[in-house]
Amino acid sequence: MTKVEIIALAERWQTKADRAMERYQEDGLARHNREREQAQDLADALRVAANAADDHSELISLRGAVYCLAVKAHAAVDALDAPDRAGDRDILTDLARNVISTARLYGVDSGLTASHKPKTKEG
Repeated sequence: MTKVEIIALAERWQTKADRAMERYQEDGLARHNREREQAQDLADALRVAANAADDHSELISLRGAVYCLAVKAHAAVDALDAPDRAGDRDILTDLARNVISTARLYGVDSGLTASHKPKTKEG
């Protein structure tokens, strides 16, 4: 089912819930209240399901963006001289390490490898 179809179905169930509420207010029978509750629950669940696809797409996009930042952060750290990478005073190093840590925390850094540059200069 498409999102439009799911929303249309949710609206139909909402209409049924509204009618059941009217009947309940008219005669006070508990069965009308149960019908309203069930129809309302189903309408709510369908609305949540319709929005879940959008949320999933946004999450995938966010994971991709964090991955791209992690790639750039790895490249930035690799471009630094060894003394700059060893010290935690450099703002770029701190930023890059924070981006890399965030990517690892959310599991989008698994394809990246750590820097293979030596930590100190020989000479």
